[in-house]
Amino acid sequence: MAVLDKKLQDEIETLTDLAYEKFLNNEIEESFILSEQAWDLYPDPKENWNEAYNTASSIVDDCLKIKDFERAKKWLNNMIMVNNNLHLNDEDLNFYLGKYFFEIGDYLKAKEEWDNAVSLAGYRVFEGEDPRYIDFYRHPEKYLKN
Repeated sequence: MAVLDKKLQDEIETLTDLAYEKFLNNEIEESFILSEQAWDLYPDPKENWNEAYNTASSIVDDCLKIKDFERAKKWLNNMIMVNNNLHLNDEDLNFYLGKYFFEIGDYLKAKEEWDNAVSLAGYRVFEGEDPRYIDFYRHPEKYLKN
């Protein structure tokens, strides 16, 4: 895995910090513009940079919070691209995919992704997450109606 130049890493962190601030201040589009600018700073091919995975996952988190599922899907694909190259976060990626599928109401796919995440990392993947996720995982019958 390559290591980013310190100056470039600092620029990316500055943009992502600003994006986070904008998001907290409900300046949603400005936040996403800054996040995309941060993403664009990663040298090509972007899938060589572990930090790019983190940037994309942060954007997915924000998208899921505001239920912007189309944008979330785009950034999940970026996470997949990086992970397919580096394989650093298989359980994390499975968990994010599960969150996405849960939020769009595709509970079968959410369960499949979370089965994969739990098999790789155990129930710790649910720590600090929305309690609905672990409730669903432990009691899928409440969600999966026949």
